[in-house]
Amino acid sequence: MKQVEKVDILIVGSGPAGSSTALHLVKHDPAWADRMLVVDKAIHPREKLCGGGITHMGQNILARLGLTIETPSFSVREAKIIYQDLSFSFKGNPVFRIVRRDEFDHWLVQKAEEKGVTVRQGEAVQDVKAHDDFVEVITDQANIQAKVLVGADGSRSIVRRKLKWDDDSRVARLLEILTPEDSQKRVEFRDGLALFDFTPMQDGLQGYYWDFPSFINGKPYMNRGVFDSRARPERPKADLVNELRESLAERNRDLDEYHLKGHPIRWFDKKGRFAINRVLLAGDAAGTDAFVGEGISFALSYGDVAADAIVDAFKSQDFTFADYRQRILQHSVLLQLPVRTRLARLAYKISQYPRLTRLGWRFAAIGVGYTKWHNPEYNPVEPPQVVYEV
Repeated sequence: MKQVEKVDILIVGSGPAGSSTALHLVKHDPAWADRMLVVDKAIHPREKLCGGGITHMGQNILARLGLTIETPSFSVREAKIIYQDLSFSFKGNPVFRIVRRDEFDHWLVQKAEEKGVTVRQGEAVQDVKAHDDFVEVITDQANIQAKVLVGADGSRSIVRRKLKWDDDSRVARLLEILTPEDSQKRVEFRDGLALFDFTPMQDGLQGYYWDFPSFINGKPYMNRGVFDSRARPERPKADLVNELRESLAERNRDLDEYHLKGHPIRWFDKKGRFAINRVLLAGDAAGTDAFVGEGISFALSYGDVAADAIVDAFKSQDFTFADYRQRILQHSVLLQLPVRTRLARLAYKISQYPRLTRLGWRFAAIGVGYTKWHNPEYNPVEPPQVVYEV
């Protein structure tokens, strides 16, 4: 017989969304640390496939928690956006940072633990059952009864599956590889350049090829891959392996020489369901950016919204979370998600018409010139705030 545990809040998943939820709760009141439990089937540091880009939005969420990124990161000074022979760039100091997810996620968990949050790693959820007064979560180690459950367990969320959640079709696809490089010979490392090449849209890819410079254990690697949003699911699926192979060949790389990995991303649909009685979804489990697949910054932002909703639920003793969708749509960062979904659906519909796509690229290049993102010294990152002490 498994031990029965009772907690106020159970967070399943200790990635950025789960850790952010815990840290935001402790920001409200350090006493929340004793009222919650975080469980994860993985043990940190664990491998996590991801380009690793954290924009200023994510860094500002961290800053409001009193945190700056302490793990090794690469500062991107220019993000170059390409379609065929056309291009434009976002410039800044930085435009975004690239981290290794195993290091970043582990660091974030450690920050939560420093605030007194209990994180149990290597504990897999086996079943989830909803009751009127609590949610029962059965792990391989315990039977946990929680007044509130936060499903922050990624695109393949077991919380979603066990509760037979709806709208499961909104899944984008990613493939990525790592290629060892000589940082002295590559402009990406010298100038802090990241590349987003949308040219494969002409072949039916609903997304782009990327080149991100990064360091693994102090050694330079290019993180390369293809993103297929599937924002237009009625269109035929692109051959991701072939698209990646061709993009690499253009860069004098042979796909067969590298270890290929893939993973899904669930994209955001404002008509989706994000909460039921006593259960919230956060991060990829709820849905993220459909246009370029940006995930970390939005995951951190979900933690902000989820924590506020939980605090108010305990104050009112109303655990329906009926307003959670509205909270998401009104959040200063997450309000971008429905916009990006509409943009993805429009862009990947227009991509069937190359002339319109080229015209759009020219207008985008002009538009960026009227923003702060044409200035190489623009820094949109806030200084960290001192928000709580334990």
